[in-house]
Amino acid sequence: MSLSKHKYFPEQLISEILKRLPVKDVLHCGAVQKLWYSLIRTPMFISLQSNYQKLTSHVNPKYILFHNFDTHELTVRFDDPQCEEYCNHAFDLGSASAWYAQSNGLICLSLMFDSEHHNNPNIALLNPLAHKFKMPPHSPLSIFTFLETEWKALAFGFLPEVNDYVVEQALHTVEIGVYSLNSNSWKKICQDKVFVDFMSTNRSVFVNGTAFWVGFNTDVSYQLVMYFDTKTNILGKIKVPNWIALHERQLCNPLILPFGQSIAYFVEVEDFDAEEDDEDYKSPHLDIWVLKDDMIDEFSWEKKMSVSISEDVWAQVLGVRNNGDPILGKLNSLITYDLDTHEPNDFVDRLTPYSYDEDTPFFFISPFVETLRLLDTDRHN
Repeated sequence: MSLSKHKYFPEQLISEILKRLPVKDVLHCGAVQKLWYSLIRTPMFISLQSNYQKLTSHVNPKYILFHNFDTHELTVRFDDPQCEEYCNHAFDLGSASAWYAQSNGLICLSLMFDSEHHNNPNIALLNPLAHKFKMPPHSPLSIFTFLETEWKALAFGFLPEVNDYVVEQALHTVEIGVYSLNSNSWKKICQDKVFVDFMSTNRSVFVNGTAFWVGFNTDVSYQLVMYFDTKTNILGKIKVPNWIALHERQLCNPLILPFGQSIAYFVEVEDFDAEEDDEDYKSPHLDIWVLKDDMIDEFSWEKKMSVSISEDVWAQVLGVRNNGDPILGKLNSLITYDLDTHEPNDFVDRLTPYSYDEDTPFFFISPFVETLRLLDTDRHN
């Protein structure tokens, strides 16, 4: 049957066909004719396509997102040994220190930590596959309080139960602003406890409706993980593993990343007090601790892996694959560590992930899924 007779197909049947396609192909189909263009931009179809992708994620190709901090280019690649490029999207943040987070196919950007841009609290949401962006309304948090507070933090994540995306702002005062994409509105929550003196603002983690940040206190010898649960509006703290607390002076580059339905605490451990020829010297190694929710309001840590780091491996974790395997840089390639065997495996051998002359790697890598969200913004223009 020719395309000219497609109008005799029920719209429901067209939706059932299109929802099975990758997002790039769905967008190409939208150029076939006006009916399909309008259909794929309806909230109903976007939700239908999203639900189908979630149900079939175990058989559909999985992706990982490479964020190049040098060029600001986003590249989506297949999460397999070949790691071939699926698509890329270059954008100009206007600043190398722009804050960035991604969840379920959308990216959140902000200059709130950039003093050169006057700590601009505005936030932008981006869909790199659909080439669409949205500027949420201004946060209810006071701009003056925002600029003067001792620390501020951001988080961004997806709530699968309600098919919604949320942005969280947290201030030392303590005020928390939560933005919902579904309602395109903010709510303000006030707390009466301040758990940390300083926050690591460069990275946050959002899983199961909870945002996590690494915090620091000046009067204790160890770090804390601070969290905010959007379902209960509870702000709390989690102590890092006891072993880490006792050896804080030996740690470098602590990092938290998503790990399945939990988080993992990655840390490089180096024995600064011992020489290499000492009997009790231990070579630098990478430890991975996974957070366990044992019961209500109680957490514990389980060591998942500890591996020695060779001289030609950059110990800082660049990200994780969909199966949780950490990704590290090795010379001009990338390697992963198998969580079962604890052995390194070559992953990508044709990328230069970082420069040894730089303090930070060029890439941050994270699991990525496709979505059509923000595509329906066309309907309101």
